[in-house]
Amino acid sequence: MITSIMILVIDLGFEVLAALTYAWEPPESSNGLMKLPPRKPVTMRSIAMLRARALRHPPPPIDPHTGQPIKPSRISQALAAVKAPFTRVWWQDRLERPEGEILVDGELLSWSYLEAGVLSTISLIVVFFVVLNHHGISPRQARLMAKDTSQNYFNKDSPDYTYNGRIFTGDQQFYALNEARTGIMFSIYIMQVFNLFICKARFRLPFGKFMFRNVRTFYGFGAGLVLLLIVTYIPPLNTVFNSSYKSIPLYWLIAVGFGCLLLAYATGRMLVLRKSKPIQWNQTIDGLHMHPTIWSMRQRTKSIDVVV
Repeated sequence: MITSIMILVIDLGFEVLAALTYAWEPPESSNGLMKLPPRKPVTMRSIAMLRARALRHPPPPIDPHTGQPIKPSRISQALAAVKAPFTRVWWQDRLERPEGEILVDGELLSWSYLEAGVLSTISLIVVFFVVLNHHGISPRQARLMAKDTSQNYFNKDSPDYTYNGRIFTGDQQFYALNEARTGIMFSIYIMQVFNLFICKARFRLPFGKFMFRNVRTFYGFGAGLVLLLIVTYIPPLNTVFNSSYKSIPLYWLIAVGFGCLLLAYATGRMLVLRKSKPIQWNQTIDGLHMHPTIWSMRQRTKSIDVVV
């Protein structure tokens, strides 16, 4: 649907700017931050895994004269790398289930590709065909035109296409396609705005002031919006990016509606996860005060006096 240069605008443009704002994101809950279990807890199983891995990879032999490990030659290292996938140890290391959280797990993949990804894709398809239908090209006719290999439609030099007594010239097909592509770009932007705010809520419902504490989020999305407006509404750039300055913002409301649907789905998903997989908070240790007290400050003052 969209061209390669449009993908670059999306990935290297507003999505990068939006992702960078997470670096300044405050914790979702300052009270519950220290009560969360560690991501990589030290347990008996993790200790046993480390010991088993160390036994599978014995240290290199020691030179009796220098006492230093004997380094294998480059040829030996290359041969070992080639033989590694055919050994049992290599597969044990790859298939061993890690202890604790991992960066990319099944829940993240499910949200990215099966849940939010599917809703976002549906919104883009709807916007694309609604814009084409506004120009008189129905989804069925667009499909037939795309499948017709004998004619190269949707280009400036394309032959005329007749449908229901209406003639679509090559220019009309080309500009209708570019306007639909522009609608896709803005729809991706809008869906990413909703998705970014939803992803801020890991333990709470995606509502509340905590989602708007990072003002740099608005800077990132503002810069991305300015980039899209420049690419779209400066006519000379339409030739480079295959966009259309005639794009009507009214069609962006379709993506807003799907964004609200994604927000409602994320809320229901969070409620279900609270019941099925409740968070195992660490218990509060009695007598342990993490905030400054008169006694702790007095001891700190004494230590400073001793150093001075």
